[in-house]
Amino acid sequence: MMIRRLEIATKWGCLRRRSVVGASLTVGLMWLWGCTSTSPVTENQKPVHPVKGSITVGGQPAVAAFVLFTPVNEPPAAKDPRPRAEVKEDGSFAISTYGAEDGAPLGEYVVTVTWEDRDLGDKLGGRYSDSKRSTLRATVKEGVNDLPPFKL
Repeated sequence: MMIRRLEIATKWGCLRRRSVVGASLTVGLMWLWGCTSTSPVTENQKPVHPVKGSITVGGQPAVAAFVLFTPVNEPPAAKDPRPRAEVKEDGSFAISTYGAEDGAPLGEYVVTVTWEDRDLGDKLGGRYSDSKRSTLRATVKEGVNDLPPFKL
């Protein structure tokens, strides 16, 4: 009788281990699937169109400047991510909204630019850092958008 109980206990212990391993594997696969899913960033993701441009200051590329597009008629409690980019070595930039260099939704935008330096702060003196004061504008239309150069 004791041997039979030991066999049953061993059998149940083995089944429990298999269940724990199986459950762990299932949870791990679900987590991995969730991390690699191509689901949109937001529930109401808008279609985007490629946007490229360039920024120079005094004829030189504004390397590592940060470019931000703010919709002209953006509501106060907007939940959409703002299109943005960083200026590359050659002065060019490509706008990203939901993914890397995917573009921006259709519309009219105020363009802000900040070009930070550790010692100097904004190299542009804040002239283009506020969407209420920036004079830079961009229009995103259907298809590929090659903006005219911003010469600051």
